Amino acid sequence: GLSGLAPPRRAQCGRSRRRGACGLRMAAAAKYAQEGGGGDEAERPLKVCAEAGRKCVRQIHQHPILSDEWLQLVDSLKQLTRLVQLEGRMPANAKVAEVHGRNQETPGTLWDQEAHENAIRILVEEAKVNLCLRMMNDFKVWQYNPTDMKQSVENCMKTYDLSQVNIEQKCRQFEEYLGQLLWRAFAHVETLQLMDIPLLIDHCGLVLQHVDATRAAGLECSSSKLEQEVLVMYYVSSLFKHAEALNNGELLAKAREVRLLPLVISHMSRHAAAEYPERISVEVAAGLAALADNEDFQTDWRSFFEGPEQMAAFLALQESFVAPIISADPDKRRALRPLLDLFNKVQRAM
Repeated sequence: GLSGLAPPRRAQCGRSRRRGACGLRMAAAAKYAQEGGGGDEAERPLKVCAEAGRKCVRQIHQHPILSDEWLQLVDSLKQLTRLVQLEGRMPANAKVAEVHGRNQETPGTLWDQEAHENAIRILVEEAKVNLCLRMMNDFKVWQYNPTDMKQSVENCMKTYDLSQVNIEQKCRQFEEYLGQLLWRAFAHVETLQLMDIPLLIDHCGLVLQHVDATRAAGLECSSSKLEQEVLVMYYVSSLFKHAEALNNGELLAKAREVRLLPLVISHMSRHAAAEYPERISVEVAAGLAALADNEDFQTDWRSFFEGPEQMAAFLALQESFVAPIISADPDKRRALRPLLDLFNKVQRAM
């Protein structure tokens, strides 16, 4: 299988957040029909976006880093990311909510939601998301090896007559564009169900370990905050949110093996107050609340902490991280209740 973490049958049936296959196909078909134009000139831009998106997605292939093909790939990723941003500014498709068979209690899937995410949907349909993850992981492994990176940059400068500044810009663009596409894709459980989850957890662990070892004083990310050293916190949050719709036990075991929770706590303790954009703070808090509410986690939560010092670091986040979120928006207290309960549970165990 792609991941070894496909959802067990009971998870598919027991947590009724998904609708039957027939209803999903009908909703998807209706959305395709509406976005295909159907004679409505107002929806023609969606068809253009979808066609351009599919063309870009089909140009995504793995190439040696800084090769000519890799440099050209950056341009395709740039165009695809711009399409994602363009779709994000389009008004929601209210007609989708009226489709028979659609689950009205959820925002919908990539195929039947009101929001327009054609580019991300096509990325999933063309089976490119795992490839994108492997490409990003290979890039960060390469970037974290100064010797390999220096040699590759020097070769690229000689071969293609590019300056070091040009090459560094291409590398930054590759990471930011691909990172955004992965972030948008991982927000959907149906994407994660097709993912190599162990690789995703390993990738998050790799980046967070690097931050822990070399960037304790500061993330040193750009003002856009789109480098992996920030974005992996979104990826982790999505994993925690959707764990129970995946193979929960194996996902949590892998997360424990990689020390994912300790690394997340360290990242938050050192960087959240000064370097997290507001949106990521809210997302990370929601992810931790989902983990705290996870039944398998609840039965063995102590095994995810590595001793009293780490538990104390986690408890400190209640005042420094969670309290300001609730203070800014008291309505979030209810959604974060499982996390607040976990703080109390850890406090009692100290």
